[in-house]
Amino acid sequence: MSLNIDLINRGSQGELVLTGRLDTNAAMEAEPVFEQMTQRFDDLILDMKELDYISSAGLRILKKAYMAMRRKDGSLKLKNVNKLVMEVFEVTGFAGLLQFI
Repeated sequence: MSLNIDLINRGSQGELVLTGRLDTNAAMEAEPVFEQMTQRFDDLILDMKELDYISSAGLRILKKAYMAMRRKDGSLKLKNVNKLVMEVFEVTGFAGLLQFI
C-alpha cells in the first residue's frame, strides 16, 4: 500500500491525514506536498491514525517540516500515532523533538 494524504483546511491551520506507508518511495512524492503545506499554513497537524509504517526517509520529511514550521514560529503536531510508528519515534529520538496531541 502506498501513501495517501488528505488535507483538512481550517484557515491558518491545516491537517494532513496520512494513510498507508511513508516509506522511501512514498517520501519522494510526499516531500513537495509537505513543503507546500508548511509554507501555506501557520500550524500543521498530522493525523497518523492510519499510517502503518514510517522509514528513515519519512522521518527526514517530518524533520524538515518541523524545522520549516519552527522557523516561521508555527507548530507541527502529531495525533493518533499508532504503537509501531511511536516505537520508531522513540528509538530514533524523534519522540522528544515532536509534539503530540
